[in-house]
Amino acid sequence: MIQGIGLMNVSTTVNPTLDCIRIRVPQEYYGQPIVSRLISRYDLTINIAAAAFEAETKEDGWFNLEIQGSCQQLEAGFAYLQELGVEIEQLNLKTVPQECVENLQILLNSPKKVDDLNAIQGQTTRAKFQVCIPKNYRSFPVIAGLVSCYGITVNIVRALFNTNTENDGWFDLELWGDREQIVYGLRYLKQLGLQIWL
Repeated sequence: MIQGIGLMNVSTTVNPTLDCIRIRVPQEYYGQPIVSRLISRYDLTINIAAAAFEAETKEDGWFNLEIQGSCQQLEAGFAYLQELGVEIEQLNLKTVPQECVENLQILLNSPKKVDDLNAIQGQTTRAKFQVCIPKNYRSFPVIAGLVSCYGITVNIVRALFNTNTENDGWFDLELWGDREQIVYGLRYLKQLGLQIWL
């Protein structure tokens, strides 16, 4: 643990784990903190294993996510994605009980869509910056730490992060929260040794 920072506990419990899930995010949701909400609303532990997300293009973005949580948390998170119309392209289950697998598959086969996401309320301060994620941090849920430990809403504006390369990855982020949360969140990233460009 880094001194002075309450880093999130990366759980090694027997919670069901999705080894890898690939989601495709429609352009209409580029301005929304979908991954952040999966963490804050459904208490899921999420690591972004790979991503390609560019707001300036006309293509949908995608994320490879490693997710850990209870069956109820996973089901609620999947239902949220389905309501948004976020396509779940790939689903590799690791230690998920069969009953949970069946419920997740039912959710995948009955998509729903909502017109819009609720606006962020009570979070008036925003910080925009780019952060470099070194290859040795690929297994560490950096974004989840910002959300879980500091109560920050994180919107990923752009991302390039690939597990099949030796290069570092990067994210263009918007942090939403009060001033103190933003300050502590940036301090958290700096104490991890991550390069930040404001």
